[in-house]
Amino acid sequence: MAKVPKFDRRKHPRVRTDAVAAIERVDSPNVVAYAVDLSLGGIRFQYLGTGLEFEIGELVQMTLNLGDSDVSAAGEIMRIEDLDTSAHELAVAFVELEARTLELLQDYLGDGQDQES
Repeated sequence: MAKVPKFDRRKHPRVRTDAVAAIERVDSPNVVAYAVDLSLGGIRFQYLGTGLEFEIGELVQMTLNLGDSDVSAAGEIMRIEDLDTSAHELAVAFVELEARTLELLQDYLGDGQDQES
């Protein structure tokens, strides 16, 4: 049987990154995470923790270090995956980007916009 191509529903291509981020929460300690990939639509992080730090649908505020700039963005947690007992992955969709943050993201992603992961 022939393989059917996988349909990618993403609106924005992802670009690999090594940005460091603080994921800020209202009633809980912040979590330091490392970005795996980034797009204008969201970001995927890996972090060490218990795995109970976040919930699907939770809104978080993130501070990302993008080269020479720090940017803030609000996002909604879309997916949580346990990589092992202490390493976890979060997929976060941006829900609100200020114009300046969007501009910095576009600059950071630059020519990488055509390098899907």
